[in-house]
Amino acid sequence: MHLIEWARRHAEAGPGPGALARLLAGEPDAEVARATGLPAAVVSGVRSYYDLLSPGPRVCDGTACHFAGAGDLAARLARDGAISRVRCLGHCHAAPAFLSGHQVMARPAAQPLESWLAGWGEGGEPHEDLAPIPRTSLADPAVVLRNLLPGARVTGLGEYQLPAGPAILAAIAAAGLRGRGGAAFPTAAKWQAARDAETRERFVVANGDEGDPGSFVDRLLLEEDPHAVLAGMLACARVIGASRGFVYVRGEYPRAQATMREAIAEARTAGHLGAGFDVEVVPGAGAYVCGEETALLRSIEGLRGEAQPKPPYPTERGLFGRPTVVQNVETLAVVPWIVRTGRGSGTKAFSLSGAIARPGVVEAPLGITLRRVLEQAGGGPPAGRRWRMALVGGPMGRVLPEPHFDAPLSYEALAGLGHAGIVMLDESVTPRALAEHLFAFAAAESCGSCTPCRVGTRHLSAMRDRQSLERLLETLEMGSLCGFGQGVPRPLRDLLEHFGDEVFAC
Repeated sequence: MHLIEWARRHAEAGPGPGALARLLAGEPDAEVARATGLPAAVVSGVRSYYDLLSPGPRVCDGTACHFAGAGDLAARLARDGAISRVRCLGHCHAAPAFLSGHQVMARPAAQPLESWLAGWGEGGEPHEDLAPIPRTSLADPAVVLRNLLPGARVTGLGEYQLPAGPAILAAIAAAGLRGRGGAAFPTAAKWQAARDAETRERFVVANGDEGDPGSFVDRLLLEEDPHAVLAGMLACARVIGASRGFVYVRGEYPRAQATMREAIAEARTAGHLGAGFDVEVVPGAGAYVCGEETALLRSIEGLRGEAQPKPPYPTERGLFGRPTVVQNVETLAVVPWIVRTGRGSGTKAFSLSGAIARPGVVEAPLGITLRRVLEQAGGGPPAGRRWRMALVGGPMGRVLPEPHFDAPLSYEALAGLGHAGIVMLDESVTPRALAEHLFAFAAAESCGSCTPCRVGTRHLSAMRDRQSLERLLETLEMGSLCGFGQGVPRPLRDLLEHFGDEVFAC
């Protein structure tokens, strides 16, 4: 039986814990196979697919951590046993970082890497970095960060004061809200499509699989403004007629998972969640491609998070074969404000990390120039350092050299803006070094569902001339099944355009 069809039939009796959830709970493969009815080989395939199902500490190799001493950190941890790598832990503002059990350890702000490493002692372990993510706003009023800025009037449970579905949909349509996860698809159109589907059951899914290295806006919202996210889900549920919702949170965000569960319990006690619409947290297990909506849905079903062909789209046939709205965390968080005020949100939250004086999250109007964000919110480069380029939008995003920092930051003007993570790279980082980092990321995170991406990403590093690399990039872009393989060429083409043969310099 085809696995997706198995999942749909399994849902008829009410989906219980899937293979992934059981494996995360520590159940043996044989017991998982017996409980789920899946073949043993399928259970084994699920275990092998997700990084966090294998034991041991993991050093972050996201862009900010990679160029801030992740190699030295890995060497230090290797003294105490085997380690592995993870592509981003969402602590880019305090790089480098590593995951130990259910805690993320990150370099304390302003502490030199060498002193942090030296301070552990023989066989010791550093303290978890509990410092909050710095945040500021260049927008008036702040919308994404409305509850998180100093002196803000935190609305909390007041976020759930929402009208009926038709009024919500009208407000979202009038505001012209587009998804903030990268695709920028009109939110009202997506919700309307799910609402119009002829079925007895629909789902709402919050996509908290913020895997782009350099992005940590969703982590900030999940950990510090969870009720805004949940209220956005409730608003969507009222529009489309859903009774169940799922918050899919990266396995690399253990604190966000705990915070969301606490917020759900508070909302149930207050009567905002429960009988009419209820929500549960589903943890991821370490797979970048699960940020793609069809892969994410397969992961919630307990299977390997592999992208599926579209159409059908999730609004037609999504989770367990039912119409499903998958919405980015930041998008959901602004919905209650839009509905309450009747105003549009033309702002975006940007993550700043790397070679920047003041890393953190900044909310700014869409269309603002990169240079203004860097100088006014980020404080410019650190003392004694000069910028060479910026990686905007993660490994599927854009590379902008310093002369191009006056580029406007919007989905229309800068294809590939994505989650809007901005990692600044100084003159110590060569175009070749960044290219190799992007090659390694692509090869490690391809889900393997389609041949062009599975094979092509593993051959990127072997290309030794521009013509060969561009031919491979075209194959990836034209032949890949989902946005991962299609997006891999984008920053590499920028490197070729702006730096030419420096990309191939050894």
